[in-house]
Amino acid sequence: MLNEIDLLTKLKISCFSKGIEITSGAASKLSHGGTIPLSIHEYATTGGITFRIGDVFINAPFDEWFCNEPAAIVDIEQDSGKFFVLYGGRKFFITILPLPGYLGLVDNNGHPLTDISMSHADRLRISPISGCAFGCSFCDFKIKKYDLNSENQIINSMQKAVEDTQLPIKHILISGGTPNEKDYSYYEKVCEKIITEARVPVDIMLAPRQGGILENFIKCGCNGFSINLEIYNREIANKLMTRKWDLGLSQYARFINKALELTGGNGKVRSLLILGLEPLEDTIKGIEFLAKLGCDPVLSPFRPARGTSLEKWHPPTEEFLKSVYFEAQNIVSRYGVMLGPRCIPCQHNTLTIPTGNSSYFYS
Repeated sequence: MLNEIDLLTKLKISCFSKGIEITSGAASKLSHGGTIPLSIHEYATTGGITFRIGDVFINAPFDEWFCNEPAAIVDIEQDSGKFFVLYGGRKFFITILPLPGYLGLVDNNGHPLTDISMSHADRLRISPISGCAFGCSFCDFKIKKYDLNSENQIINSMQKAVEDTQLPIKHILISGGTPNEKDYSYYEKVCEKIITEARVPVDIMLAPRQGGILENFIKCGCNGFSINLEIYNREIANKLMTRKWDLGLSQYARFINKALELTGGNGKVRSLLILGLEPLEDTIKGIEFLAKLGCDPVLSPFRPARGTSLEKWHPPTEEFLKSVYFEAQNIVSRYGVMLGPRCIPCQHNTLTIPTGNSSYFYS
């Protein structure tokens, strides 16, 4: 007999691999009779509904092409109005997280706030630039026009999002695309402005680069870093993300080591690997590469992004995800790190299950 945490792990894996079904009754209630969307498809791995069962958060796709045979169903009790998930012969009552309250709002110049900011669970993602200087095949930032967002637009959007009461945020991740080298100074200035003016902790997602950028961000009060390796296999990395492949594993190692030195580790530095774009054995090598450095690996199941060259690439199978998850647990235990992110709500789109360990937390 499976205990509850084992079944919830299987549920999360099933949602990532096959998606979820939402009954018409549940969809009508969630969308207020069709007057608001069920989800905002602004990024592939957040384009589902996000729900929680206890301390387990799951972002489950429901309207993508690969969601044709889901094993989990979201429904609603007519008498109580409570939402639940049916999976594996069990009925789990769930809390479905709302979309942010600032959807449809514009700043003083008429720009939608969501051009810059988007909240998921308890985290606000801010994008200093539109598009990306890197052209990774799996990412929909590749198909967006590259442009710098203005400092005033960024700060205004952040302030409005931080004040949102519908989906309150506890921390910020500066993310989005990677800037061109000529725009590094502007990007760094804007990031420092965000860090100093935000009223919540700020992490930054960035690719390795030369210079003292990490030291400067720490001096401004940056909380931590996400330095995403994404694909370990060098041949596949060269094919799908050539600009990141050019950086090389040694530069990733040096940059991650510097970030660990500056932050003291303890979950402050993490690196994401995409599950399903390379063979299992290469992903395992990538997890060990990161864990051996003292960095928390983050396992992100591939979800095909609309409009990209990989939009018809299948998500990883349940068996693949199970194999990665259990082997990853062995690896991080051996090296004294943890599967990231350590913030529990931020685990909604990663293959991470809080296990009662005090190192996992609510921000």
